[in-house]
Amino acid sequence: MIGFSIYYTNEYYIEDNEAAIQANLDTWLNRPPSEELNPEVLEVKQIADTTSHIIFFQLDDGDFGYARLLKGLNGKFKIDHAGYGSGFLNSSYQVIETNKGEYLILYGENPDLTVDHVLATALSGEYDITFDISDDQRFLQSVKIPSDVERAFPVDLTFYDEGDNLIE
Repeated sequence: MIGFSIYYTNEYYIEDNEAAIQANLDTWLNRPPSEELNPEVLEVKQIADTTSHIIFFQLDDGDFGYARLLKGLNGKFKIDHAGYGSGFLNSSYQVIETNKGEYLILYGENPDLTVDHVLATALSGEYDITFDISDDQRFLQSVKIPSDVERAFPVDLTFYDEGDNLIE
């Protein structure tokens, strides 16, 4: 029991504050063999009523990224995965497994507020989710994927303006 307690405390060690999260994200992203990355944390957001939190960050080159924080029983966090690099319109997505099911995370940039909403369509055809980003220059949103979905990933993102016109 003592061994497990020590392991657990060492596993979940990130304090719930901006400086600790920023420092640990820097360390996580710059593990060998990596180029020197300088992320700036833009937002940390809990995914609904789960133990998962998402760090939304931007790199020096303008790309956006995410990292998932898991909250332990001791109230502290650990980072268990991260990704960066942006797709169309400097935005991207990820499907995240949480203790309450799968969630689709959409993050990125909406320059000049040209995008009104994004339609995320599972390539399996099992679901469509619409994200309203009309008021967000930068956005981080999450939506629970229906529990009966067998293949949540990959997803096709389609961007629309406020007139419901496709943005290409």
